[in-house]
Amino acid sequence: MMTDPQYPPVTARHGRPAPPVTATERRQANAKHSRNILAIVGLLLGVAALVVTFVPGVQFVAWPLGGIGLVLAIAGLVQVKKGTAGDRGLAITATVVTVAALLTTAGMLLYSTFFGGGESGLHMPAVAGDKHAVTFQVTSAGGATVRYGSLSDQRTENAPASTDAWQGQASYNNGSYLLTLTADTRNATVSNEISCAILVDGKKVAENSGATIALCTANVG
Repeated sequence: MMTDPQYPPVTARHGRPAPPVTATERRQANAKHSRNILAIVGLLLGVAALVVTFVPGVQFVAWPLGGIGLVLAIAGLVQVKKGTAGDRGLAITATVVTVAALLTTAGMLLYSTFFGGGESGLHMPAVAGDKHAVTFQVTSAGGATVRYGSLSDQRTENAPASTDAWQGQASYNNGSYLLTLTADTRNATVSNEISCAILVDGKKVAENSGATIALCTANVG
């Protein structure tokens, strides 16, 4: 079995010889002065995730930013443990910041979903007096199965076989919601072109079409 070569002992202070230094220990000692790039990038992504969490309309971007930042921060800690990079404090800070960003994002999502819009958040059917009105639209000549609502609360209905557009209504006061609308014609007798759209306060925020399935999503609030 090969072992690391040992360098000649160096005489320490007070006349006692210092323990021999192996080649691995020498490499690790030299590497400690190198910058921990993974930790630096992880910290930047964590800070960016924290900032994005409080920007309306783009909060969902905080999830990938924080997730990637956490992976890089942990990888930076592993490099420190192996002795291939330094900046141990920076790597720990990056890990703490990215975890805090993910927890903050999760907290904001829970708050906006369950508390931001009142007792029920997104109201289905619509409630008179709410600040914002949501309209889900599906157009299909052969009928379709429609599933609509928010990510945490959805309804299922059957759109009739008519060229008239099917509509579902909802409303909310405050908070952020990921609205979803799925229209599926695979259970209908005829496969045909189908389209979907989501409108908030009369403004179209999402639309899509397909041969058998149409999916619309919109982050609002």
